[in-house]
Amino acid sequence: KKLELKNILDDNKSIQEQFEALAAYVEQLIQTDFNKLIAILYRIDVNEDKLRNVLNENKHLSSGKIIAKLMIEREAEKLKWREKYRQ
Repeated sequence: KKLELKNILDDNKSIQEQFEALAAYVEQLIQTDFNKLIAILYRIDVNEDKLRNVLNENKHLSSGKIIAKLMIEREAEKLKWREKYRQ
């Protein structure tokens, strides 16, 4: 079954379920559309060096989960900055 980003963010799912769905989506992109994944990471502004280092340091973990975690961390960081400079 093809996953789509719009199906990941669902208020009826727990945070963990949404994370797992995002990780599965990232895994799917790694396998089927790596260029799209790169474009998403660029658009979100995930630090390329940090991504490379974290992946190299955690080769035993799922790449999808690692990348999903970095995506969420980056979005949270941007929200903090927006809130800080809104005041």
